[in-house]
Amino acid sequence: MKRFYKLFSLLFVLTLVAAVFAGCSPTVEDSSMFTPGRYTGEGRGHEGAIVVEVEVDSEAILSIVVLEHQESYGIGDAAIDIIPERIIQGQTLKVDTIAGATVSSLGLLDAIEKALTEAGGDIEALKLRDPIETDSQIVSLETDVIIVGGGMAGLAAALEARDHGAEVILVEKLPFLGGSTIRSGGKILAADTSIQAALGIEDNATDFAKFLMEVGEYEVDEDFINLIAYKSAENIEWLISNGVEFAQDIEPLHSYRSPSRGHYAAMDSGAGFIIPMEEKAIEMGVQILYSTPATELIQDNGRVIGIKATNDNDDDITITGKAVILATGGFSRNPDLIEEYFPLAGNFVTNVGEGNTGDGILMGLSVGADTVMPNAGIDLMMNFITYHGYGEEATELFVTPDGERFMDERDFHFRRTRILYDYEVDNFWYIIDQKSYDNRVGAAIEAGMAHEADTIEELAEKINIDPAVLKATIDRYNELSNLGEDLDFNKPAQYMVPINEAKYYALAMMKSNSGTHGGLKINIDAQVINTEGNVIPGLYAAGEVACGQMIYREYPGSGTALISFLTFGRQAGAAAALE
Repeated sequence: MKRFYKLFSLLFVLTLVAAVFAGCSPTVEDSSMFTPGRYTGEGRGHEGAIVVEVEVDSEAILSIVVLEHQESYGIGDAAIDIIPERIIQGQTLKVDTIAGATVSSLGLLDAIEKALTEAGGDIEALKLRDPIETDSQIVSLETDVIIVGGGMAGLAAALEARDHGAEVILVEKLPFLGGSTIRSGGKILAADTSIQAALGIEDNATDFAKFLMEVGEYEVDEDFINLIAYKSAENIEWLISNGVEFAQDIEPLHSYRSPSRGHYAAMDSGAGFIIPMEEKAIEMGVQILYSTPATELIQDNGRVIGIKATNDNDDDITITGKAVILATGGFSRNPDLIEEYFPLAGNFVTNVGEGNTGDGILMGLSVGADTVMPNAGIDLMMNFITYHGYGEEATELFVTPDGERFMDERDFHFRRTRILYDYEVDNFWYIIDQKSYDNRVGAAIEAGMAHEADTIEELAEKINIDPAVLKATIDRYNELSNLGEDLDFNKPAQYMVPINEAKYYALAMMKSNSGTHGGLKINIDAQVINTEGNVIPGLYAAGEVACGQMIYREYPGSGTALISFLTFGRQAGAAAALE
């Protein structure tokens, strides 16, 4: 049974827990804390309503069952699993939200509080009651391969190492696996696959490698790129053999880029990769320690032989082995690392998981690892209200904060970000006129994410651009539109539509970040390289923590990270098992 879908078993387990604690746990206040019975409550999670049924007797909370929820697979489900158990064990509402699932946690707690209110409970007293404390312990474990991080790379490494006969312990700092992968749209790039063939799509690994090299501006490692491209079809089959179900369809990255290589999980989200891989790892005997962040590497005579870690119980955990694989993700949520390695990030919002704080990079640096940092990330420029900027809908005029046009607006959305890196700006304006106005633009104006004006000059004043500059830019754009040929940036003529009907609108295009480029330097076997150019014995890295040699300034498109991280996760797992 899947780890994240346990509603019926949860009722059984929590009822047993309640039975154990009913005789020995202290009551909240007195023997008439609740009116015995079953009560329902409803809260609002990240994706919709969360409905619970809570059973109480006069002294204690006996069971909590989540009757209904729409929270995301593998993320919100962690709150659904963990919070009811903590409330019953401690007979308290003084429980922490689940890292990475804060909104789901708050919605679930709200639903439980409403049910307990109906039961006559003193909610404030329950919120003040300290949970039952357990003594922290000193824990020592031994294994062959230790993996830090349970996203695509970490799980691939675990499965590959286990398949090569190694005993594996995987530690994950969050209560659930998945990293950035589980938050993704579930797409992965590959060439010359059986799914493409069934759809009549002609493709080959050579062209895929050429594409990745060109987008990487030939600053990426050609051996790495060839490995990713030429192994991509095999890796799709490997995922299928490990339980991943794919949609029998392929998505193109953009109309400018063909052939279509965007394979995607049938579940239509990154959970479609993580859930079956996690289940397979458990089935194969991989020991997974959730809510267990690694804190440091252990060395012996220059060789990495293990890690130090802790957990929610503040246990002092030491795990030793023959090899350690760092698969901890990127550093989007570490302001110090952003300032040092990605100053071009500027102002941004991010949708990466709370675990992406650069832990693996810091651990690698602590033992002398070298880094490759392209000063870039998976950045998408968009208007957060209209969602203009993603895909191919926004095709009119783009101008820099100084009012200058800078690209073929029809081009790929990650090409847009790459160009803006050269301008060293973290925002731009999307200029349209009345012909393109819709209710979304109106909502953006109300939210302060767009401006409207009767004249170009008035619009320029509102967005702090020199009116003469913006007027000249729009006049030039209109001249080229009427000519029917974009002599400046070669945008197809059918998308060159004059901006000449008042009112005029400027939509703020801001930066949304989904990851970082760069990290620890590795070789083709994913061994970490030190600043002197030598392998650090026993230490490997794969995934976003070590992607600087395969992704440069422009992100090639959705699915690039997953195929890269899968490839080097398997490389790391196989090589580490041979230690």
